[in-house]
Amino acid sequence: MKKIVLISNRDKDPGIKYIYKLEELLELRYNRWTETELDDYPDGILEHDDVELYIVLGGDGSIMRAAHIAAKKDVPILGINFGRVGYMAELEADELELIDNYFSGNYTIEERMMLDVTTDSGEEHLALNDLVLSNGTVSKMITFSLFNKGEIIRTYNADGIIISTPTGSTAYSMAAGGSIIDPSLDCIAATPVCPHSFSAKPIIFSGDAQLQIRNDTDRNIPVFITVDGGENLEIKYNESVYIKRSCITTKLVRIKNESFYRTLSNKMK
Repeated sequence: MKKIVLISNRDKDPGIKYIYKLEELLELRYNRWTETELDDYPDGILEHDDVELYIVLGGDGSIMRAAHIAAKKDVPILGINFGRVGYMAELEADELELIDNYFSGNYTIEERMMLDVTTDSGEEHLALNDLVLSNGTVSKMITFSLFNKGEIIRTYNADGIIISTPTGSTAYSMAAGGSIIDPSLDCIAATPVCPHSFSAKPIIFSGDAQLQIRNDTDRNIPVFITVDGGENLEIKYNESVYIKRSCITTKLVRIKNESFYRTLSNKMK
C-alpha cells in the first residue's frame, strides 16, 4: 500500500496550526502518511518510496521545489496555499476539509508542462516555471542572441530574458510585461527584461520549439542563468543554454473544479 507524504514549509505556518489540523484529518482518513519539512529538501523527499501523493503546505515556491522531485517520480501534488498568492495551490489554509474529495475519488489530475534546460558545459536542469538569463544580482545590460531550431530570432541588449512555461507566465514573466498564458496550452514564452529597443517584445513559441540563448556579452561582464529561482549558473562568453519541452510533467491534483480563469480572477483582486 502506498503512502502520502506531507511536505511542510513551517515558515509559512509559524504556529503550525494548520499543519496539526491536516495531520488530524489524515489520522481519521488514511493510516499511511508521513511528514517531512521543506528545509530537508531534497533528501527528506527522496527518502520516501511507494508514494501515491505529495501534499505540499506552503506557497508556489514550496510547490515548485517539491515538483522537481515529484515529476521525476511521476507522483501528483496537492498544494495547500500558506503563501501570498498561490496560483498552483488547489486549497487555501481554511479549506483543509475539502481533502475528503481526494479520498472519495472526486478529483482530477492536471498536467503542467516542464522544460529541459541544458548548457554547453553539460549542466542539466528541469524547470516548471522558468529560466532567467541575466547579469545576476546587479542589474546591468547584457547582450545575447535567441535562436529557435538554429534560426536566429534576434540579438538583444537588455537586462536579461525569461523563458517560461504557461505555469511560469504568472510569475516573473508577467511582472516583466509578458502575457498570462492558459496552463493547458502547449507553448513556451520568451520575455525580454528591460530591452534597449521598443521593438523587442515578448514572443510565444509553439511547444515543439527548440530554443537557444547564446551569451554575446563582453567577457568582463558575468552572465548567469537561474532555473526556477535556484542557484546562479554562469554562462561564459559565446556559450549557450538550450531549452525545450520536457517529456516529464508536473501533475497537480484538482478537487474544487475551479477553472484557471476563476483562480486568476480571485488571486488578482
